[in-house]
Amino acid sequence: MELINRRPGAVILGGHFASLGAARNLAKYGVAVYVVDHEVCISQFSRFVTRYFRSPPPKEEEKYVEYLKWIALNTNLGGCVLFPSTDEDVRILSQHRNYLREHFFVTTPAWDVIKFLYDKRLTHQLALTQRVPVPNTCIPGSMKDLSALEMEFPVVLKPGISTHLSSITKKKAYRANDYRELTALYELMAAIMDPSEILVQELIPGRAENLYSYFGFFKNGIPLAGYAAKRSRQHPMDFGRASTFAYTINIPELEILAKQLLSGIGYSGLAEVEFMYNPKHARYELLDVNPRIWGWHTLAIYAGVDLPYLAYADALGEKIPIRPFQEGVKWIRLTTDVLTAAIEIWHGRLTIGEYLRSIRGSKDAVLSLSDPFPFIMELLLIPYFAKKRGF
Repeated sequence: MELINRRPGAVILGGHFASLGAARNLAKYGVAVYVVDHEVCISQFSRFVTRYFRSPPPKEEEKYVEYLKWIALNTNLGGCVLFPSTDEDVRILSQHRNYLREHFFVTTPAWDVIKFLYDKRLTHQLALTQRVPVPNTCIPGSMKDLSALEMEFPVVLKPGISTHLSSITKKKAYRANDYRELTALYELMAAIMDPSEILVQELIPGRAENLYSYFGFFKNGIPLAGYAAKRSRQHPMDFGRASTFAYTINIPELEILAKQLLSGIGYSGLAEVEFMYNPKHARYELLDVNPRIWGWHTLAIYAGVDLPYLAYADALGEKIPIRPFQEGVKWIRLTTDVLTAAIEIWHGRLTIGEYLRSIRGSKDAVLSLSDPFPFIMELLLIPYFAKKRGF
C-alpha cells in the first residue's frame, strides 16, 4: 500500500453528522480526512474535510467496492485508514475486507466476527451463550408458529437485519399491544423480508429514560478505553433511530456486560453496546451493538477520549493514547433534540424548565465556531433530510 504525505489519511464512508465529528477529531492530529457518500452530506462542507467523493450507493455493492478501489488507485489515497459509519458499510467492509486491505487499512473486523453484531438473531444467540441478559425473545419463522407463541403483551417486532425494515418503512421496530396487532404487523413485515428474520421480543417498560450504553475502543473484546452513557432522549422516543441527548455516567456493571459479550467473539474496534434497564427484572438487558462510528460518539471526545484517533492509531500499529473519561459530560444534537423535547413538552412528559436544566453545559454534535458551515448547511437541508429519513 502506498502511504501519502507524512501520515496516512482517513477515508470515512458516510458523511452524516457522526462522520463530521470523526473528521474534526482526526484532523486535530494532522490527519487528512476524506469523506465518501452517495448523496449530499453536511461533512462535505467542513473545513476539516480535505475532499468529498460522490460514490455509487452502497446497495450497488459491486460498483461501490470498485469505486473505493478506484479512489485508492487514482487519487493517491492508497494506504489510508478506512472507517465505516453505517451498518451496511460495516457489512461491506467486513465481507470485502481482504480485497480492500490491498489498498487501505481497514478498521472493521472480518465477517466471522461482524456477523454476530450485524444480524440481531446471532447477537441474541451470542448474548445467551455469554450469559448477558436479554429481553425474552422468540423467532416464530411463520404465521403458524406465531399463533403458538406464549408471550405477555405488549411486545416488539424487529428485523434481524435493521436495514431490511428501515430502508423501506423508515421504522426501526413496531409495538404490538395484543394478538390482533401482532398478527397484522407480522404480516406486514413478512411481506418485506423473510419471516425467519422477524424477532418478537418482550417490551421493556419505560422509554428512552431507561436507555444506556457502554462505548469505547475494544481489543479482543477487552475495552482499552470505555465508559457508560445514559441516552435519556432519542428521536422518536419509543423506538428511536438516533439519540438526541446523552451524558457520561459511571456504571461499572455495563463494562462487565459489554466485555462479557464482545470477548465471546474477540471483537476489536470501536463499539457502542446498547442496553435498557428493565425494572421488572432489575437488570440491564442487551438491545444492540454498533461496531462502527455511531451518532453520539463525539460524547467520548468531549469527555476527554479521542475514540476515532484511537482506532486510527491502532490500525497503523501505533501506540494508543489512553486517557480517563470525565463523568457528567453532556452531548446534544440540537436540531433533533429540540423537536423531541417539544413533543415531550406538548404531551406533558417534560417541562420547559426541566429541558433547559438538562441541556445546560451540553456540547452540540454539529455546531462549532471553528467550523460553522456544516451546522448552517444542516439547518438549510432540514427539509431534504426530513423527507429522506421519514422524520
